[in-house]
Amino acid sequence: MSFLEKFNLTKSLKEKILSAIEERVQKRVAARLAQHHLTPDDFTQEELAIIYEDERQKLYDDLKTKGLIALLAALGISLF
Repeated sequence: MSFLEKFNLTKSLKEKILSAIEERVQKRVAARLAQHHLTPDDFTQEELAIIYEDERQKLYDDLKTKGLIALLAALGISLF
């Protein structure tokens, strides 16, 4: 079950969310490659797919963490 399948969302909303996530992943990959002075041409399709999946996973993890922190803040619970 994917991250978004856990929520009861309409199809158009899911598409908008996935589109926004993919846009964000592309920006993160571009930034990651720019940090190392590389271009997508320096990699094979398989290597690029791995980089994209890694950044996608990091983004989902960040979203989950921030969502949990927001929930705890709404409940008045501090982590510190």
